[in-house]
Amino acid sequence: MKLKKKYIAVLLIFIILALCLPKVTYSIDSKLISNDLRPIFVIGQGMAKDGGTTEYRGLGYQIIRWNRLVNGGIEYGYEIYKAPNYRNLNDGPTTKLTFIKNQQSGN
Repeated sequence: MKLKKKYIAVLLIFIILALCLPKVTYSIDSKLISNDLRPIFVIGQGMAKDGGTTEYRGLGYQIIRWNRLVNGGIEYGYEIYKAPNYRNLNDGPTTKLTFIKNQQSGN
């Protein structure tokens, strides 16, 4: 009987962790990208050939780090999406990206 209670306790702890862990990692990563920092609880899924746009996946969410070469500079920024509403990189960003002008050296 003690063994059965032990298994139930372990199973209950596992279920609680499985439900809470994705929310905690999403919360931390969304706070990081809102401060323009790299997320830490994600795995890179690929890079587009547009200047370095990268897709990351976490526990139930997707982060896209936009880094696109455009005329005269680079556009960059982050977006985050919860499952199952993942976006395709080819659709482009839904938010306004930060623009950095190219620095040209004068000779």
